[in-house]
Amino acid sequence: MVTEAGSLEELRRIAPDIAPSVARLPMPAYILDRNGVVRWLNMAAVRQFGDIRGKRITQIVEPEYATLARQEFAAKLLGTVQATEGTVAVRTAEGQRVEVDISSTQLMHEGSIVGVFGLADPTGEPPRTTTSSVELTPRQLDVLRYVAAGYSTDNIAKTLGISTETVRNHVRGLMGRLGAHTRLEAVIRGHELGLV
Repeated sequence: MVTEAGSLEELRRIAPDIAPSVARLPMPAYILDRNGVVRWLNMAAVRQFGDIRGKRITQIVEPEYATLARQEFAAKLLGTVQATEGTVAVRTAEGQRVEVDISSTQLMHEGSIVGVFGLADPTGEPPRTTTSSVELTPRQLDVLRYVAAGYSTDNIAKTLGISTETVRNHVRGLMGRLGAHTRLEAVIRGHELGLV
């Protein structure tokens, strides 16, 4: 069982510089190690999601968000992106699906990236489903989510490790499938369909 004192002690060991402030946050907070494993949760996170320490990010995030979560995690570890924000659906320790807004950033210790620190704010809305009459490829879905998050073509290319022309091709393809004429229309249509 996770106790507040035990949680604070574990946080002091992992991230001594931020421990006193972070432990008292009223919203769920977590730390992933370099392998994408949950190493620490504050008490707000334990109350909301259960004790999910020791689980990999891909065991918590719903399958339709797994690729995006892995890519954003890797980008932070590689130093190509310092922080990301987005909405994902996760599974609690009891197996319940919950939609959360995630804000996460690199966790530094003595000048090295040692993991990822994040906040998980439950949206209070029922989880969106990704079943729709429109089918995007996994890569088009990734690109759409980055477009919705405000990434430029160059930033998407760098984050995904692909060329800018390939990103443009994916954008054209997803716009065609969504019946959109602009990126903004694509994002709006994606929201309507529960894709982003």
